[in-house]
Amino acid sequence: MYAQEGEKISQLKEAITSLKSQSLTSIEIPVDRIIPLRLPENIHQPRLYFDSQKMELLKNSIRKHGVLEPILLRPSQNQHCQNQQFEIISGERRWRCCQAIGVRSIPSIVREMSDSIALEAAIIAHLLNEEISTIEQTESILSLLSLRLNLSAEDVKKWLYQVKNLRTRGTNSSSISSNRQIEIVREILSEFGMKLSSFVSNRLPLLNLAPTILTSLRAGKISPTNAVLINRQPAELHEFLISQAEGKTKSDLIDLIKSRTNSDYFSAQKKDISDRIYERFKSIRKNPKFLDRPEVINRLNQIDLLLKEIESL
Repeated sequence: MYAQEGEKISQLKEAITSLKSQSLTSIEIPVDRIIPLRLPENIHQPRLYFDSQKMELLKNSIRKHGVLEPILLRPSQNQHCQNQQFEIISGERRWRCCQAIGVRSIPSIVREMSDSIALEAAIIAHLLNEEISTIEQTESILSLLSLRLNLSAEDVKKWLYQVKNLRTRGTNSSSISSNRQIEIVREILSEFGMKLSSFVSNRLPLLNLAPTILTSLRAGKISPTNAVLINRQPAELHEFLISQAEGKTKSDLIDLIKSRTNSDYFSAQKKDISDRIYERFKSIRKNPKFLDRPEVINRLNQIDLLLKEIESL
């Protein structure tokens, strides 16, 4: 095994980077004996989204040059399969492309790993990918924290918010956390250039986005900043704003939201007030006795004068 339980994140990063460069020691594994990483329920491999355009580019590259970097595998624990299978730790995109274009084998490095080490290695390999999206990075870091703190992802999020809130109020967080827990969080976040406060304020909110916004963020159609901004708007505006947000700065999007919401507001107000006047006039006409009362006639005359003023504007 190339990594041990509880090993520092920096050491795991070095080990994975080293393995990626060992193309001369890789072996060819049949594509049909490789499967995605299988882990206990509710623990998933970090990559969730595969960009179709980038996949096509990779397929073309593999057709011309082959697979230039070996994928990282572990022997599968599946005892029911006649032939030995291998689970992907890193390189699922290359494997999927090889499957799609009919490549029979792929250069691989195989290492024995426990479930926890396999997931940590998969997450870190994913985090080292230069093309990783902000949302995938956030989810991967949360998974890593979940593993190291031995808490569910939801519990990690709640705990991080509590720690940040206590610190904001100038209160010691020792009542809800140990020094070791804080040390684990600092180590993981610092390895990826983040601090606890900024991770909680800027990254965790991304996990609560509306599904349509989250999908667009994964696909790279909108920036994280614009995604959060759109999420604050009424749900009926989400699809429109997503369609307009690509390439826009936060300031541009704010201007668009102001113009759109103001326009919608005045349109709604205009329709609402005209309907109300019409309905009230109808109700008066349905009751002729109203028109026999001098005070009602007087008020209607005043309304008539006001309507004439409005017409002349």
